[in-house]
Amino acid sequence: MIKWTKALQDDLWDTHEEHPGWSTKKLAGEMGLPWKAVDNALFRLRCERQDHWLDNARVGFFDIESTDLKANVGFMLSWGLLATDGTTYSDCITRREIMGAAMEPDKRVMQSCLKALHEVDVLVTYFGTGFDLPFLRTRAMVHGLLFPAYGQLLHIDLYYAVKSLMRLTNKRMGTVTEFLGMAPKDHYDVRVWNKARRGDEEALGHIHSHNLSDLTITQDLFISLGPYKKWLRRSI
Repeated sequence: MIKWTKALQDDLWDTHEEHPGWSTKKLAGEMGLPWKAVDNALFRLRCERQDHWLDNARVGFFDIESTDLKANVGFMLSWGLLATDGTTYSDCITRREIMGAAMEPDKRVMQSCLKALHEVDVLVTYFGTGFDLPFLRTRAMVHGLLFPAYGQLLHIDLYYAVKSLMRLTNKRMGTVTEFLGMAPKDHYDVRVWNKARRGDEEALGHIHSHNLSDLTITQDLFISLGPYKKWLRRSI
């Protein structure tokens, strides 16, 4: 039986990093070690050391607001992206755009959103898999805009982290943040959204503010769940 000292583990990991295309059989042969032992050891090392990819990544906390949950019916109202260096990128549709003659009034705000995505390597969302990203992708298709292809942008969805780590009455972000004693999430008021979709400037301002407040909550939740979760590389 091989005694996996730290020096031997580091040697295995360094060799693996230097030759990422090698199979574990080739790696074992080059090191003069049994293949199965190397295969098992490398699997453990990958699990233990997988978080390093996030240390140097540009992370952004992301959220959008829209007039409808379905992108072939509704359009984008606002979006926000909070980078870990504290920089906030955001945009909001205007009354003029909504009241104008264009059938699809959110093209400009979509363009600014897609441009901002180039500022980060990893998006962190809450239920972005189920809503934000499919909605954004679909609206990009409507306008003939380029949405990041598979593998170009990574994604961490905190909804699924909560689902696997916690047992609460429901998985709404407000329920989770209240349980953790974090800043409360703004309540959804359908009357404000109805006014905003008709171009009411005060309502649009409220939605944009709500959008930006969700970014800070998402960041705080990411930090709170960090000790209990190994974040895996997953594409949007």
